[in-house]
Amino acid sequence: MSQIIKATSSNWKDLMKSEVPVVVEFYTPTCPFCRQLTPILDKLSREYAGRLKFAMVDASMESELALGYGIMGVPTIKFFCAGRPIGEMVGLRSEGELRASLEDILKRYRRCVSESSPLYA
Repeated sequence: MSQIIKATSSNWKDLMKSEVPVVVEFYTPTCPFCRQLTPILDKLSREYAGRLKFAMVDASMESELALGYGIMGVPTIKFFCAGRPIGEMVGLRSEGELRASLEDILKRYRRCVSESSPLYA
């Protein structure tokens, strides 16, 4: 079963309060590359359950949220620590590339958490 949260402006602050890193894909339903990426993220969300939180934002429905994070094209994946963006990938990526980025985020997250306070208290 998918572990991916459908993120919206109404649940965004709660999502950003996560105690684990958050991986967010900004997508649109008509984007062919987004549709190719979704099954990969779905698989990874199950594998990394408990260590990472995964979410998807429909940039066509949540344009203010997308524009607020500088999303200029989809798919865009952003990585968050304590509510702050700490990394980004733009465009379709392979499972291997995503997995390497997730492992890197997990390594950097410990330092990020210890050196910053949460953005949303």
